[in-house]
Amino acid sequence: MNYRSVVVLGKPELVPQSEKRHALRVIVNHVIPGRWDDVRAPSSQELDATIVVKLAIEEASAKIRTGPPVDVDEDHGRDVWSGVIPSEHNCRVGQPAPDCGATAPMPKYAAKYARSVNR
Repeated sequence: MNYRSVVVLGKPELVPQSEKRHALRVIVNHVIPGRWDDVRAPSSQELDATIVVKLAIEEASAKIRTGPPVDVDEDHGRDVWSGVIPSEHNCRVGQPAPDCGATAPMPKYAAKYARSVNR
């Protein structure tokens, strides 16, 4: 099986309440730049119900396996299919939420998100 795998080791710590809003802003804007300022800020109740964890990385390793299967010699002559079934993840054009009722156009960052993820 082909794969991509990352293992990260470190001691996780809860982000304190006083830093949680900033941490969430950084995470959201890392995934979709500009999104945080375009949406409603989380309420105190929502922040209280959300756990944010930070991790100082002490050790990490990454592995990638690509290519055809590595069959044992006794399988090479058998009449059984062997190969790779490629799969991929991609994002398509955003669709507005049906219950939002907003008439605002899709923001540019949302429109270009699928293009940036699918490169």
